[in-house]
Amino acid sequence: MARRTLAPGVEIFSVTTGTVRQAADTTGRPEAEPRGRRRTGTGNGHAERRGRAVPDESAKVTVLRTATGEFLPVQPEIGEDLDQLDPGTLRAFEDRGLLVEREPRYWPGPVAVVGGGAIALALSELLVRIGAEVHRVPTPDAALGCAAVTWCHDDHPPAEWAKADVLLTERSIAWQRCSVEGATAVIEPISSGPEDLTHTDVRARRLAASASPGHLQAYWSSERRRGPSPIGPAEAWFVAALLAADLEAWAARRTASRRLRMVDLISLTVTEQPILPLSAVSSGDV
Repeated sequence: MARRTLAPGVEIFSVTTGTVRQAADTTGRPEAEPRGRRRTGTGNGHAERRGRAVPDESAKVTVLRTATGEFLPVQPEIGEDLDQLDPGTLRAFEDRGLLVEREPRYWPGPVAVVGGGAIALALSELLVRIGAEVHRVPTPDAALGCAAVTWCHDDHPPAEWAKADVLLTERSIAWQRCSVEGATAVIEPISSGPEDLTHTDVRARRLAASASPGHLQAYWSSERRRGPSPIGPAEAWFVAALLAADLEAWAARRTASRRLRMVDLISLTVTEQPILPLSAVSSGDV
């Protein structure tokens, strides 16, 4: 099997270009087609006119379409084995991000899913489909033998999240969180160790950036009257797909994301913002 493959979203196809030249009479002008006479092909790639064959100047060109929609005609013929490209083309494709190393899907261990709502159920089913071993557990304490823990809560974050920050990150267990505020699902970055962003960091940063931190803190902790849940099947699977993609990136040891994502459950759109961890003194003051 080839070691390299096309990057996600990159495609290769062929385009046939060229025209058929018309034969000319002795004056150099194209011969006129007799009225009522149709031009026919010979079936061998040539055009026939009054017994004279005119070559078809068509050519097949290889075109590469990037993931962003740019079309790039390429000179070499690109076969199935991308490792056989000449070194210069191979290096140019890799520099443009058009080729990637073929990576087998790998999960470092089971993924525990906490929560009984629609998002947790959708995520559990999706993770099984992409090859993860999934454990449904009631609390993070029951998942200490797992490689990752995801807690999907269809309401505000429970107080146990702060305890799980310490319990899981000290054991280098990946810690993923998703909560819901009104019609917004909040997806926090995965914490893989004490140096990563925890729920406590996210909470403190959001309070610091809020125009009304007192109201926000009261909103998180107070009892509320709520309308119908905005989480239907489509919304649950949409959020679950984002969570699963983050877990796949973590499993493949790609660069950890330091972004907080807010999912509008009405329009199914996503906004994100970078978020940095707080110092121990700052986080302890919140």
